[in-house]
Amino acid sequence: MQAGDVTKYEYFITKGCLKVYTLDEDGAPHISMFAIEDYWTGDMASFITKEPTRYFIKATEDSELLGISRANYELLFQEIPKFERFYRNLYQRSLISYIRRSNQGLSLTAEERYIEYKKKYPNIVNRITQKDLAGYIGITPEFMSKIITKVNRR
Repeated sequence: MQAGDVTKYEYFITKGCLKVYTLDEDGAPHISMFAIEDYWTGDMASFITKEPTRYFIKATEDSELLGISRANYELLFQEIPKFERFYRNLYQRSLISYIRRSNQGLSLTAEERYIEYKKKYPNIVNRITQKDLAGYIGITPEFMSKIITKVNRR
């Protein structure tokens, strides 16, 4: 997915790891999330409103995805009502996670955010680069390296 495009598909990851990010005016990435197997990803706002997305999605390792179009998305909900409930629950959990992450960004230090991420997503942290992790935490790669070294010494 490229910023400026209208999101035509929501994706389910069957294999691999992807990052969802924006670029600031200096071209620095700000990573919103990493998505691995059994995760859904895309820009739901663009998908629903048909407005251009601000996000990029890039595979960080060899990946396989299943895409669903808007028409098939609606058809799936009509044909299998339980899927609509499943999807609603998924997005509710996603919203809760987003709110918690926003609160952590305001109340935790970068070191604490790293420790929390490592605790919550141990299956992701070893699959991404320090540079990408720094983009997610909101710090420079150099500072990320210092934090990792400090935490690993404990």
